[in-house]
Amino acid sequence: MSYYQKYRSEKVADLDLVAVRKTFEMMMDSGQIAHAYLLVGPRGLGKTSAARILARLVNCEKNYSKPTAAGEVQLNKKLVEPCGECEACVSIKKGSAVDVMEIDAASHRGIDDIRDLRTKVNLAPAALPKKVYIIDEVHMLTTEAFNALLKTLEEPPEHAMFILATTEAHKVPETIVSRCVRINFTKATAAELSTSLERAVRGEKLKIDDEALVVLATGLDGSFREGHKLLEQLANRYGPITAENVGEVLKLVSNSRVEAILTAVERGEADKVVGQMEELEAEGVEVVSLITKLLLALQVRLRKGVENQEGWSRSTVRLTRKLVKVVPRVKISPLPLLPLEMVLVEAALANRQVEGGSRKAEVEVVMVKELPAERKTKMDFDQVVSGWPELLARLQPRNHSVAGLLRSAKPKELMDKFLTIEVFYKFHKDQLEQEARRRIIEEEIAKLWGPISVRCVLGERVVRQSVPSVTVAAAESVSTDSSVETAVREAEEIFGV
Repeated sequence: MSYYQKYRSEKVADLDLVAVRKTFEMMMDSGQIAHAYLLVGPRGLGKTSAARILARLVNCEKNYSKPTAAGEVQLNKKLVEPCGECEACVSIKKGSAVDVMEIDAASHRGIDDIRDLRTKVNLAPAALPKKVYIIDEVHMLTTEAFNALLKTLEEPPEHAMFILATTEAHKVPETIVSRCVRINFTKATAAELSTSLERAVRGEKLKIDDEALVVLATGLDGSFREGHKLLEQLANRYGPITAENVGEVLKLVSNSRVEAILTAVERGEADKVVGQMEELEAEGVEVVSLITKLLLALQVRLRKGVENQEGWSRSTVRLTRKLVKVVPRVKISPLPLLPLEMVLVEAALANRQVEGGSRKAEVEVVMVKELPAERKTKMDFDQVVSGWPELLARLQPRNHSVAGLLRSAKPKELMDKFLTIEVFYKFHKDQLEQEARRRIIEEEIAKLWGPISVRCVLGERVVRQSVPSVTVAAAESVSTDSSVETAVREAEEIFGV
């Protein structure tokens, strides 16, 4: 029997996810048991184990009153841990309890399977107080099967309980979700993984360094099942298990290697990036794990930039975004390391061009901090008015639509770091108030005059009359030409032609 099966949780106190354990403890204290539960979370976190514990909890003899003269029993107002000794607990643990049914929705997903369930659920339990249905991967059910299940969840028999488990809650219809008590299983923390692994270490009397256990717990992707599988693999391959052994099995990348890669990228040393990638490929590194460590290192840098009020470098932000986007490509690539290598080399080459001065420095901070002191203290409305053409010139290459919209507007007022811009068309106002366009304007303004927020107001449009008095007939004869000219002029104002 594998470690994961041998050392899976058997009672509430054994649940390694703290949040789930507390939820079960509150349920026991209140004695309030729902007729349907939905367990949601990634694979390997103990959803099925928790479902079995719940099945034992509601069937354990210790949680029921003594039978009355009529043979009836009632669930206690406060529940205790399953004893593990009564007939109900033993049969459920062995998997021989006929009243506890585990259904794999991946292979029993049709409407006929659910109709059969609906027929049997109304029958009284054969031996236990509660009849429990555990439906794993419930999101795999067909639409028709979900509709059939819904009726049973709406009006379940008193003796029935449903425990639905899924890794993809978004595929479960809202009508089903709304009739269940949802319990979320999040990825395990390193501390929770260590607690789970220590149980197997003690049970198997393994010799493992404390550091090795820490490295194993932190190197996993939050999965108890994966952790026990790897621990079993390590135990079969090594005597005393060391941190080096764990690193070899997990194909872990050291922090120093990660820093070396990022340093090479920052310095524009593309050749060194390629060298690092060749070494990692030879070592058989797990690419997604490498990307995760790179992102964690970048996250630390970004947070330090905020804490130290230094802002973020554009190159760091750009690299972070590209690393996040490269993960799906890694998973479908015949050469998993190649998409990552391309992103890193491209970033290194871009930084080399910056240092060579062939384009504007990418290390310019995203968060505006260093602005000339005179612009911070002596800025006034007259400065904005006189600098308006310069603002338009700066906006033109970046976004000609925004520049065109502002070309037919004008600054109206500057007060308390708020610049009011007067526009004369509602369409222009709506366009300029869009989040993306407003942010572009504020970023360029910040470079000129410091951080200023922008808001738009609709001004009164002045109607021009080229001829003071004109007959109706003459007006009609030129109406078409005038409207065309107006449309052209407005298009020019918007798009900056």
